[in-house]
Amino acid sequence: MRYNDIRDGTNVVDGVLEKYKAAWEKKGMVSPNGLYVDFWMVKQDQLKDPSDLAWTAWAGAFMNAWRPEFVRSGYEKQAFGYITNIDGQVRLHPPAVGNAIRELVAKEDQDDASSSPPPPPTAALLAQAVEMAKAAASTAKSKMAYTKPTFGYVVQWLSELGRTTELDGLLRYADERLNPTWEHGGLFYPRHDVPVSPDMDWTHMDPFSGNAAIGYARLNVKDGQRAMWEQPWTPTSLAEKPWIDGLDGLADGVDFLRGTWDAEVKALIVTARSWNGRNRSISLVARNLEEGTWSVYVGEEVTKVVMVEGREGRRGDLTVEVEVGGDEVDIVFLNEGK
Repeated sequence: MRYNDIRDGTNVVDGVLEKYKAAWEKKGMVSPNGLYVDFWMVKQDQLKDPSDLAWTAWAGAFMNAWRPEFVRSGYEKQAFGYITNIDGQVRLHPPAVGNAIRELVAKEDQDDASSSPPPPPTAALLAQAVEMAKAAASTAKSKMAYTKPTFGYVVQWLSELGRTTELDGLLRYADERLNPTWEHGGLFYPRHDVPVSPDMDWTHMDPFSGNAAIGYARLNVKDGQRAMWEQPWTPTSLAEKPWIDGLDGLADGVDFLRGTWDAEVKALIVTARSWNGRNRSISLVARNLEEGTWSVYVGEEVTKVVMVEGREGRRGDLTVEVEVGGDEVDIVFLNEGK
């Protein structure tokens, strides 16, 4: 709705969000334990209590765009028990372990009223929670087969909130324990249906998390969704910016690690490398350039100096051929003035 409003010059979303927030408060969509309820059954008018972190993380990753203070204020209480950092080891725990940690801490709080907020879980507490989860699993009846893509939801949430320590720890865990696989230059984590190891460590990998969400979390920046909400691209803003045309990274065998227009120094910057280490030739077309003298830097060397001229009220273009290898290379189009 927000982006449709920007395109169409309307303002539908503000009215919708006002009603949404009112309904959220009326229905009580935040449970006492801080997690958002799993869902509302409309016909029965009943709320399903949250059973784990998944839907809360998913909602927080995108609600941060338009309700950041609310999302951030709930993080510590929501993540408690499910995400731990013990002796520098960041872990996302299966729901059974996370819920056991919460249960044990709640009991300790009842025994010690001075504990507010509760201290972070210790290794001893985690070991106790793991044993509780194992015991529960041995007597649990089978449930429906659907398993939420929790790992993906959580890393998306952490990336949006800028929780760097937790995010880096979980990405490191994925790289060490969840079978990272490269195929034709693309990184993914293959599907694995077993949810936990015998020691109750996370082993589950679903297609959404493995093919998309972990990659999203690596690429997203703090407040990425919020920045797009508050400062979306518009036809006017795009009309003022130079851009690169003619690229097909997968077909060219090249990874593009950066692409940005620095308006202050009037530089269009691209960083690239080949994904297989081989040298590849690519053609970059810089479009929408102001009239004037433009220098092209490949690495630190000037490879081309061109006077760009516009035609019929349009700005000009500049094409450069570049050879890219396994090492990162910066290609910079710099406006030197008239």
